[in-house]
Amino acid sequence: MRNIITLFILLLISVLLFNFNIANVSAKNFTSFNITVLRAGGGGSSGGHSSSGGSSSGGDYGSRGYSNPISDIISAILFAFIFFASAIILYFKVLRASFNSKRYLRLLDNKDITWKYKTIEKRVIEAFYIIQEAWTNNDISKAKDYMAKDLYESFKIKLEWMDINNRRNVLKKIRLVNLKPVSVYDDKDDKKDLIWFYIKGKMIDYTIDTKTRNIVDGTTKNKSFIEFWKFVKNDDNKWVLSEILQEDESSKIGL
Repeated sequence: MRNIITLFILLLISVLLFNFNIANVSAKNFTSFNITVLRAGGGGSSGGHSSSGGSSSGGDYGSRGYSNPISDIISAILFAFIFFASAIILYFKVLRASFNSKRYLRLLDNKDITWKYKTIEKRVIEAFYIIQEAWTNNDISKAKDYMAKDLYESFKIKLEWMDINNRRNVLKKIRLVNLKPVSVYDDKDDKKDLIWFYIKGKMIDYTIDTKTRNIVDGTTKNKSFIEFWKFVKNDDNKWVLSEILQEDESSKIGL
């Protein structure tokens, strides 16, 4: 038993060291303040990714005719270690990127009031709730002022498709749990300025058939999610949502 525990500890340390080495390599980007560390926010897939894979009977259990329960337990524990270690590592990257992003935003605020962080943060919070509500009510027009044109049209088309197919994505108990800027880019052309935000939210998220009222995807359980939301300036110099990445796509913005 002692050998198994030792193996778990060594594996966890290896995973942590591997990920932190990668983080140290990417840390060079911080010198330029292009720090990049969101759930489609009602515009993507349903939060409850249910699986229907049942257990198989009469399968191949190996040459001895049985599986090793200890091996199965070890595999499950190793998977849990790796999963939680990855989540912890990602959050530490987010914290580091957020610290550098806020520092850079303070510098930008001195020369351009549109970079004032408190104002931007308030705008992002408003966008989060308004977009979620508009999506679940099948009326994305209510969130038009908070979205870039391309993303707005994309959401509109998705909702129209869902309506044709008698589908509605139901979102309840929507809550923004955590919000952190993780990447800032200031361009000479203000229209190319951008900020990426780490978004952690919680909600009930499922899809129903509007004719039968049956749930066809998702779950009625209240679940947490992590996404990355990209905000850019529109023609009126207001910050609007232009792109959403899921938690497992964090590498696309440098994490």
